[in-house]
Amino acid sequence: MKNKTQHITFEKLAELAEHRQTPEMSDAMSSHLSDCSECATQLARLEQLINLMQSDTALDAPAHLVSRTINLFRPLKSEPKPSIAERLMAVLSFDSRQLSPAFGVRSGQSVARQLLFSVGEHDLDLRVAPDDGAWVVSGQVLGECTSGQVELRGAGVTERAEVSELCEFVLPRVPSGKYSLVIIFSGTEIEVPEFELKA
Repeated sequence: MKNKTQHITFEKLAELAEHRQTPEMSDAMSSHLSDCSECATQLARLEQLINLMQSDTALDAPAHLVSRTINLFRPLKSEPKPSIAERLMAVLSFDSRQLSPAFGVRSGQSVARQLLFSVGEHDLDLRVAPDDGAWVVSGQVLGECTSGQVELRGAGVTERAEVSELCEFVLPRVPSGKYSLVIIFSGTEIEVPEFELKA
């Protein structure tokens, strides 16, 4: 009688259950299995599991459902939102339109307009000038800044320009209307409240 303490390894039992053993090895294991009830029980469970897997008629879940389930457990990628310190709203501190016209200039004439805005450690000098029925918006960021971008947004009109190393910009001509301005430089976004361009 063989020593029952030397059980057949799980790998060998799996090979036997799947009929991947040579006849000689199968005979040697069969004699051990007749003496060892523990190995015989484990072999019977493996055979039952293999039969169950082979006879399984369940359908696979649709690919879109599997993908959706996997996505449920993925962390959502949220885009970093600019903090309050990075997104600043400019405050109007001067508007040349509110001044009385210079001597000899009629109040109805279209002249260049200057708007000064304060925002944090920066000031914004904005110039608006009429140009043959349209308007040219230019300006300069006063204070420490590097090059960046400026965007003028109106009803159906969006114009962009680069901010130079001297923090100056000139936008393409735009028609009369209400516009807002956004300047982005050095990780800071300055938003200028809506202003109107009209004769």
